[in-house]
Order: sequence, then C-alpha cells, then structure tokens
Amino acid sequence: MKNSKKNPTEIVIITGNDLRHQYFLKQLNSKHNIAAVFIQESNFPTPNSEKQEESDAWSWFFERRNLFEKETITPKLKIKTQNEPETFYLKYNDLNSLKTLSLIQRYSPGFIAVFGAGIIKERILSSYPNSIYNLHVGIPEFYRGSSCNFWPIYNCDFKNLGATIHRVEKGIDTGKVAGESFITLESTDSEQTLMWKTLQVGTKLMEETIQKWKNNLLSLKKQERTGKLYKIKEFKPAAILKVKKMVESGELKSQLQLALNKRI
Repeated sequence: MKNSKKNPTEIVIITGNDLRHQYFLKQLNSKHNIAAVFIQESNFPTPNSEKQEESDAWSWFFERRNLFEKETITPKLKIKTQNEPETFYLKYNDLNSLKTLSLIQRYSPGFIAVFGAGIIKERILSSYPNSIYNLHVGIPEFYRGSSCNFWPIYNCDFKNLGATIHRVEKGIDTGKVAGESFITLESTDSEQTLMWKTLQVGTKLMEETIQKWKNNLLSLKKQERTGKLYKIKEFKPAAILKVKKMVESGELKSQLQLALNKRI
C-alpha cells in the first residue's frame, strides 16, 4: 500500500445492496477516491400481518418506495466517479467475520463510511476504534436504531426528521457526532420524499465529514441525550397501516402544514 500505517489515507465503504445504498456509494465516490466497497446483502424480514388491510398496507408502502427510488435515484447513479473501487459482496452474517476483517485490512483504511449495514461488532470495532463513521438517517438523540426516518412520520414529529454522521462505538447510534442536519419540509412532501430527504442530507454530511477528515479538521461532539431505540421487529404492518391512512385521508398533509406554520 502507498499510505503509511501511521497516517492511513484510504477510504472504505460498507453499505447495503438497495438503490439508496448505491446512491450513497456513487455520491461519495464522485467526490472521493474509494479503495474498496463491501456490500452486505439485505435481511429485512416480512412480518406476519394480523389483518388483510395490514398486509395490503405493507405491500403499498414498499411498492411506493421501490417506484419512488427507481424514478428518483436511478438517474443519479450515472454520476461520474473518481475511480472504480474493488467491490466485495457479503452474505448477511459475514459482516463481522474474520474473512471480512482480513479483506478490510488489505487496504489499511483511515476512514470507514457505513450506511445501511448491520451492527459493526467488536472484532472490527477494536481494529478501527476511531475510524468508522455511520450515516444514521435520523436524529439519534431522539430516534436510534432502525427505520429512524419512518418513525418521526409515524409520530408526526417532522421537526426531528434529519440525518446524523456519528462515530461507530459500542452501543447503537450512541457515538460522538461529526455532523447533523435536519431536512427542509415542504407542503408537497409525501412520506417517500420525507424519507428520501434524510438520505440526501445525510449523504452530503458524509461527503463533508470525509473532507474534514482529509483536512485534519474533523471535530466530534458527545450526544447530550440518548434517544428511544426502535428495533426492526417494531416496524410492523400495523405501523405502516397507520401511515397509509394518514396519507390517504390527508392527515399527513395537514400535520405537515401545521409543522410548517410553526416554523414561520
């Protein structure tokens, strides 16, 4: 490797395999040279629905998301990148394996950017204790864990829709913060645009965080409070059904307008 162990300059990305993860990767790679990318297969379970309308709502949500991402993200993937990083595809349970660690170590990274992957565990954390940064599509002082750009919509807590770059430490989304940004609300927003905006601002934050790291200007701040932890198993069809009803009844638009009026 060209870089020294004392001052590693290589960047590695660990992410998922959906369109939004490709967007994250391409945007970073358009600004920065990336040494290697590790793409973890998704393992998002489809929970059982107690009612048919819940099952229908689940399908409704993901069909809308898939269509939105296809129309919105696909054109953005044509962006010119700085290089063609080596790419490794990981089975879901292989993220924290010795093999994966060995592959990462090939590149002696100084910065590891994470988005949409599983929990990074001790084996990798202890090897790179101050070098792993996560894009959390939420504000962890209020929303930690899974689907944190969904739950503020569910709660009509639009003021806490945003994204955070934090250092990955022990604990879920509790690490020191490198950057945080809230989205701009618009009266025309849907549940899909609200969630998409968190990814947009978060990706930009990661780009900026990497640049600050390159320039030795990166500063971190401790989180002042620990937000509620939302687990994958809580993201159920019943929760989706509530949001579907909000969208179809016009309640989402009304609540958005109330939030906008409070900001004036």
